[in-house]
Amino acid sequence: MIQQKIRHDPATALIRAVLSLARGDAALEEHRGTTWASATFTGMRHVMRLRFDGEQAVATAHWLTRILPEHEFTISGHLVADIAVTDTHRRNEGAPVMTLIVEALTVEAD
Repeated sequence: MIQQKIRHDPATALIRAVLSLARGDAALEEHRGTTWASATFTGMRHVMRLRFDGEQAVATAHWLTRILPEHEFTISGHLVADIAVTDTHRRNEGAPVMTLIVEALTVEAD
């Protein structure tokens, strides 16, 4: 029998994991992924823009900002080497809205 290494899509898995952490309070507005490599690793850099509408969602955004850098992700075939909220924007007039920019690096796990 021939065994083939299956490569899983780290972008989709990471997006699903982050949205799951947000407990339904976030909407993905944009994701950009670019390939990345070092002398020993290959992977992908990710930039996501998430939108949180309403008081409860904004509270979730604040919570996510605090826990995201230390969260242990389980993504088949990949490791989340780094993840952080790199920018925030909050609108207070009318219904509260918060936007987070999340940047991450996933690397292939052998």
